[in-house]
Amino acid sequence: MANTFVIHDTRTVVALCRHYSSAHFVEQRVPVTGYRWASTELTVTWAVGVLSNNEWEALGAWAGTAAHQAFWLGVWADLDSRGVDKISLVCVSETEASSLCPWAKVLPPFGRILSQGNVLAVSSVGLLRAEARRAVREATGVRAARIALECLLAKSRSDKAAVLSADWPEVLEQLRPFYALRPHRRAVVRAGDEHLEQLGHGLHRAVARHGPFADLAAAVSFVAQTISRDELRLKFPKLSTAARPRLRLVGSDAAGAASLGH
Repeated sequence: MANTFVIHDTRTVVALCRHYSSAHFVEQRVPVTGYRWASTELTVTWAVGVLSNNEWEALGAWAGTAAHQAFWLGVWADLDSRGVDKISLVCVSETEASSLCPWAKVLPPFGRILSQGNVLAVSSVGLLRAEARRAVREATGVRAARIALECLLAKSRSDKAAVLSADWPEVLEQLRPFYALRPHRRAVVRAGDEHLEQLGHGLHRAVARHGPFADLAAAVSFVAQTISRDELRLKFPKLSTAARPRLRLVGSDAAGAASLGH
């Protein structure tokens, strides 16, 4: 399969699949050098798509937050231009997407259950957050998820505020539509969140190592290349870097659009 990451329409298009069972969007904060070299944090949104057979691929990276109409109209137009006809389930924090894609069911992401403070994934709190996310993902319903979280925190004796968001009970209620899905559709959503989580860990580390970007376009290009590279690593774990299918840069423009395929 081929992936494309874009900002504007001036790029070489590489087609995606026609129908994704689910698409999972998440935001990545990136440091960007601003006026007089002062660094400011901006947002790049990226996504993965899952097919009905649980195969998956990175869908793209876009400048901006997933919180306004112009952003979503741009994303849907981009995906449509690359051959995507249908996305059945959309997992995203912002409810704005619901009014812009009435043809899809919009679900909150599992990551919303977690506290947003920055911690290392391998730290005790980071590992506990991963367990909490997995518990909610694998639960059979809201009540089962609540019991699993309470048992997990009771055994760890960790500060709940460091692990769960302040509104975690409300987030669980918002996940009722997920638990109401048929088992095979729940499995697709779970798979998408697992891939999102895996790619996210590597992306956070890569952004931290990189330091401030020259501009937002450079940050979008970097995010695109990073998640595409890590997608190959996850899909071909037993192959050496040299033996894996190569990333190929198929287009870019002065605005920073980067189209990637493999």
